[in-house]
Order: sequence, then structure tokens, then C-alpha cells
Amino acid sequence: MAAQRGNRSVGVSDVGRVRENNQDAILTDDALGLWLVADGMGGHAGGARASEIARDTVRDKCKEGVGLREAVLEAHHAIRAAQQAQPDFSDMGTTIVAVIERDERYEICWVGDSRAYRYRAVDGRLEMLTRDHNVAGMLVAAGALSPDEAARHPQRHVLTDCLGLTGEHEPRIGTLEDQWGGNEWLLLCSDGLTGELDDQAIEHVLRNSDTLTAAQERLLSEALAAGAHDNVSVVLVAGPPGVADKVPPPASRWRWPFRRRSL
Repeated sequence: MAAQRGNRSVGVSDVGRVRENNQDAILTDDALGLWLVADGMGGHAGGARASEIARDTVRDKCKEGVGLREAVLEAHHAIRAAQQAQPDFSDMGTTIVAVIERDERYEICWVGDSRAYRYRAVDGRLEMLTRDHNVAGMLVAAGALSPDEAARHPQRHVLTDCLGLTGEHEPRIGTLEDQWGGNEWLLLCSDGLTGELDDQAIEHVLRNSDTLTAAQERLLSEALAAGAHDNVSVVLVAGPPGVADKVPPPASRWRWPFRRRSL
């Protein structure tokens, strides 16, 4: 189990109960204001390599001052280059969900089905900020399924986009910008958590946890108790101190194109 901790964030990535190795990668960089979870796929070595490339590329590009969306796209190109250089890794890829902070604002970018949630202590409410890039997620976006139906859909694990996606198209990168409110947390996680715990269970854990560490430990413990059929990765980030409470918006502002596009 790999764990990370900063002044405002905690992170943990666990192999789970079934898998033989951990193909997830996490980052908690409070100094840079960057946090992410990547969930690799493509064989034991390939999946782990893809998520590591994504994590390291996004971190390095953001340090250079590159925007988060551009950094995520650069991670895709880096994985594609590794695929071409190493034939054994030709089918590797990874999801990603990343947050970068600028003063009291933050931006979220994601590809695949790793998720970002916002938890508000003022009303004890958990809100999913991302939309899954999988078959079930597309049906929800089109109004053909409810979120509850999507959670049981047989193709909920079939991704429509990932970093390292082969072919002529760039991956679809979802983006969201918002402002911190008082007493807010952001939760980033792989589907190893959401595959075991539904949103109501996650909200219950956060509502009954006084600290990020306590919440992280309980989320992981409950995922393991539920079977943890996949690697489980959790990153929790607290908003900056001194931020005033705000009225919750009616809905998050997604920018999630239905057609793939390039920069």
C-alpha cells in the first residue's frame, strides 16, 4: 500500500483483495497545488507504466507552467510514444482525474472513469463533479439512463476514452472550473472505490469523518471489506484556509464535448 500526506491532502493506493499488482498511481503535491489519480490498464507491467507516465508527465508539465488540459494531452502523447517504442506495451493506457489550484479557484480535468467529487460540510452533501467516459456514462449524458441504472449497467466498465487511446483521434478530455467554498473537500478516486461503494456510502463516510486521514482510512477499509476486486486509490484535498462559505450552485459547469477534439 502506497500512502501520501501533505498539509492539505492525503492519498492512498492499495492493491485490493484480488489483483496481484497495483496499476494505479496517485499524486498529492500541495506545494504545486496539483493532485491526481490515474488507473492503468494493459497487463501487469503496461498498466502500471501507463499510470506512472501520466502522473509524471502531468506533474512535470504543470511545473513548467503548462495548463492542466494541455498537460493531460501531453501525457497521452507520452504514453503513445512509449507504446511505439516498446511493442510489449502497445495496448497500455490509463484513466486520469487531476485537480490544479490557482488561489481560491481550481480546475479539474479527466479522461475515463476515475472520478472527482466535492463534499460540503455545511450541508453534508456529496456531489459528483465528473462524468464517466464509458458506455454507461454516455447513456446517462444522453438521457437514456439514470445514474442509478448506469451503476448496474453491464457495460459500465467499457471505456470510451483513455490516455493512450490508439487510432487517429485524441482522447476526449473533460474539464471543469470552479471556486473553493468554506469547509469543502475534493475526493479523487479510481473505480476501485466507486465499484465497491456507491455515492451514498461515500457521503456517509465523509459526513462522519472529522479529518481527511480518518475519511481516507475508512473509505479504504470499507472498500476492502466489500471485496476490493480492483486496485483502490483515494486522494482527499481540503480547500485553502480562510475561504468563506458560498451558496451551492444548482449544477456543476461541465465542459464535456461529445465529439473528440484536439487542441
